[in-house]
Amino acid sequence: MFTNPQTLWIEILVIALTILFLGFVFGRYIYKKVKHLPTGECEMCHKSKKQMLKEYHKLYK
Repeated sequence: MFTNPQTLWIEILVIALTILFLGFVFGRYIYKKVKHLPTGECEMCHKSKKQMLKEYHKLYK
């Protein structure tokens, strides 16, 4: 790593993009925790409950 000067910029770019991606993932998780939004498996349950309630109200007005 960092031995070939011709590929140095590619290695730095890959490291920077990896750090940005992980920062985005952790930042999104922390944001959801702070705002008390569902995370993980509960997020999927929450979405399906909303959809089910929407269909219920549409069927039984």
